[in-house]
Amino acid sequence: MISTIVRFRLPPGETQAEAMAEIEKTLPIYQAAAPALIRKAIHIDADAGTGTSIYLWTDREAAEAFFARASAMIKAKTGHAPDVEYLACNILVDNAAGEVRVF
Repeated sequence: MISTIVRFRLPPGETQAEAMAEIEKTLPIYQAAAPALIRKAIHIDADAGTGTSIYLWTDREAAEAFFARASAMIKAKTGHAPDVEYLACNILVDNAAGEVRVF
């Protein structure tokens, strides 16, 4: 199990509503990444001109393959490549499922 934290810049002057509308257009990409992509949370701070996404993947290879493509897409839209951090997930507390998983 791998977590990724992705930090990216928004295009200059993009508002919160504009950023959310752009991200909503990309949601099918993330849905198509299942079953390797388990979860994704998106955080936008238009005032700071930044966004952060947190992903949970089945394995690093799937995450790396996804970001090989997604990083190019983000760079084309914003002019900047995202910063992608890969973290081994050692423990997962899933309160919705009522379980704790240790890897």
